[in-house]
Amino acid sequence: MIKIITAGLLVVMLSACRPSTQEERFRDWVKLPEATGVLDYQGYLRREGVADAIPMSSLLRSARRWRACTAAEFALPPRTAWAHIVPTLRATRKLQVAGLVDGRLAVSGYRSEKLNKCVGGSSRSRHLSNNALDFDLPRTAGNIKRLCAYWRKQGPALGLGLGFYTETKIHLDTSGFRTWGSDYTWRTSLCTENPAGVP
Repeated sequence: MIKIITAGLLVVMLSACRPSTQEERFRDWVKLPEATGVLDYQGYLRREGVADAIPMSSLLRSARRWRACTAAEFALPPRTAWAHIVPTLRATRKLQVAGLVDGRLAVSGYRSEKLNKCVGGSSRSRHLSNNALDFDLPRTAGNIKRLCAYWRKQGPALGLGLGFYTETKIHLDTSGFRTWGSDYTWRTSLCTENPAGVP
């Protein structure tokens, strides 16, 4: 007996075979030639004491819009840029301890120039040098107020850059104490919109 599979059923069957979680997709990506060096990178971060700051499957996410840019979901930075992420991971760990970010919700780390251009990143983006992480934030009452208060108090010592794409999408780097918002200036930062720093 010959079974005929319709195109719609075939799509459903193929979808069922694809990895559905980020962790599963990461495990598949690690097997590819472009992922050679991931274990070395993990070892380097372990020696620097930051390997546990966020999961590798989150740290190596390339960009929120990787699909739209037909890019890989994950990207390994060049070895010459590995050290640049260490201060940002240390700052991220402190923010996690304070309950302000979740390392599993990192959505963009190192980006190639081509991908950075496609996603509309600045030509001076810290993602290009592997010094920045973008995060999704849960929509929690008082979250922005607490994050801004932390940035004001701890940011100068950490050299913390805090950018807001929206109230739930942020950028962190350790390339200098500063903040910005939707137009990439301090005037639209959710930390400077009004005297109290409350959006």
